[in-house]
Amino acid sequence: MWDIRGWNRLTVNNNPPLVAARREFLSWLAEVAEPVQTIWGGRLQSKLDHPHLSVRLELFLHHYFKHNDWSVEIEPEIPGSPNRPDFRVMHSTDMLLVEAKAILDELSITQETTRLTQVADDLSGKLSRYAIIEPLSDLPPSLPARRIKAQIEQHAQTQASATLEFDLSDVHKGKRYSLRVVLLPESPDTTELRGVGGMMSGVHTLTTGKRIRDALEEKAGKYGSMDVPFVIAIYGVGHFPVLPSDELDALCGDKVWNEQSRSQFVERRQPNGFFNSVREGRHRHEGVSAVASYRFKLLEHTHVHLLHIYHNPFAVRPLNPDLFPTVPQMAMDSAGSLKWINGEPESW
Repeated sequence: MWDIRGWNRLTVNNNPPLVAARREFLSWLAEVAEPVQTIWGGRLQSKLDHPHLSVRLELFLHHYFKHNDWSVEIEPEIPGSPNRPDFRVMHSTDMLLVEAKAILDELSITQETTRLTQVADDLSGKLSRYAIIEPLSDLPPSLPARRIKAQIEQHAQTQASATLEFDLSDVHKGKRYSLRVVLLPESPDTTELRGVGGMMSGVHTLTTGKRIRDALEEKAGKYGSMDVPFVIAIYGVGHFPVLPSDELDALCGDKVWNEQSRSQFVERRQPNGFFNSVREGRHRHEGVSAVASYRFKLLEHTHVHLLHIYHNPFAVRPLNPDLFPTVPQMAMDSAGSLKWINGEPESW
């Protein structure tokens, strides 16, 4: 079973695999220092999908690096950037920046946007930049749209050409709430709509590959040029897992078949993937070294955490595959072809 949503699903009964999974996530939470531990604990036990599932990914990454003898900094400051990555990790002389992103399906998005619809309506057309809003906590029945607008605009006036991501935490009618806001760069096209989007847009018509690609785009441009490898870790959530085929469509371009003859077809990829798309003669996301994919699966008597990595063949700062000796990784071989090393992702 892949569809293990929310804390309630992990606590609803005494099914041994669920009890073990709950105990493990709590043990990972205990490894996190305060004050982050308290913040993450609230998100872990949220009734909403996004805060619970996104912090589950962050807990896995924090534990994975700690368990494998990496030193871990949570949300470190980055010189020259107003944004903070989720992690800066170091092993010997190797340093990485890591961003985490949960990719929700339509069911989760519908749940998450119910209480955001009003604030989206109040803000749309009034913001100077296009914003994506995601809840990081359970929300009160109403939200103070005017106050949120002022807080967003305060950030929007800085670094108009950069993607900005920040959290807003406040109290409304006696209930604390937290929101994550992503401000996209200001467009030179003055006719472009401005307001609130992302989770409020036409998500029901998007393919899984397009949802992955959009999520990666959101994270890719946050830090500009960096002198260390940059990894984006994703967690695709749904009734069934995000498959490697979906990830390949997102990263390497949508698959098309060209007919060579009546009985022969050749598989090709469109140049619209996160890795292979080009702008002004350069690959658009050469600053992203790799994309890591996390999956959680509940089995009959236990549960498993799965991780695999896709290396960007066009990265300016490639990720060293030897840093993840037991993790399945897709990397370019000496002949220029993408191949799996250390096995392939589990198909079940």
